Amino acid sequence: MLKTSGLRITAAIAASLLSYSAHAFFPFQTDDTGTQGTGGNQIEFDYQFLQEYNDDIDEDGRVIDTNTGSSNSYQMTYTYGVSENIDIFLGLSRQTSPVNGWQNTEIGAKWVFAGDQTKDWSFAMAPSVILPVSNNMQDAGLGNAKTNGSLNLIGSYLSEDYELHINAGYVSNLYAQTEQSEAQRKNIWSISAAPILVINDQWKIGIDVGLSTNPGYNSQYTVTGEVGVSYAPIESLQIGLGLLGSKDINANDNARSYAIVAGITYQF
Repeated sequence: MLKTSGLRITAAIAASLLSYSAHAFFPFQTDDTGTQGTGGNQIEFDYQFLQEYNDDIDEDGRVIDTNTGSSNSYQMTYTYGVSENIDIFLGLSRQTSPVNGWQNTEIGAKWVFAGDQTKDWSFAMAPSVILPVSNNMQDAGLGNAKTNGSLNLIGSYLSEDYELHINAGYVSNLYAQTEQSEAQRKNIWSISAAPILVINDQWKIGIDVGLSTNPGYNSQYTVTGEVGVSYAPIESLQIGLGLLGSKDINANDNARSYAIVAGITYQF
């Protein structure tokens, strides 16, 4: 008797690796409290290559086969500064493989409600609405066919030599019940932290670690870790590159994934 799960390449899992909301330190998932300022604009273009693995395991716990799959996706986020402490943003995403098509669109805001964004501690909250795709697009793996929402609580500490960003978030995971839909948890919680070393005005390096509810029922939690670097050739332009790993804790199929993320951010 075999315990066979098959590979679960899904848009929901892939999208969880990259957040739409604009970050001062892309490519990390953990957001910071920085906003664009009144009338400020930011546009961010990101690319992600994701490779996933899980195992077929026999009744004695031995791995008899490993399933693999990959996906490519592109994200674009436009952010506008309504005031010094409030941003609004629009996020679009398109997957090009294994299925080519648009994914869920996200509309949200960030409000810095305490502290100074330029030094020491500051705190923000970022709610968003995630718009649905069609049932057919959901069945093809391009997103969820119901409207969802998220809320992220953000804390940032800034100094001349280092930064620390901490997030605690929630996102609903509602989806249409179809013959092809796989049962997933409806509520996803997450925590993460990103300590960052400021080398100079152009270079930053850091790590990002997080723990979240696993949407799938093969395990309760997923842990992620990332190393990343950001380079700013000019003040208004940043280029980011990150290597990210994810593993479902104590999963019955040893599910894990690896991703390369790269992007460019421009303020104007």
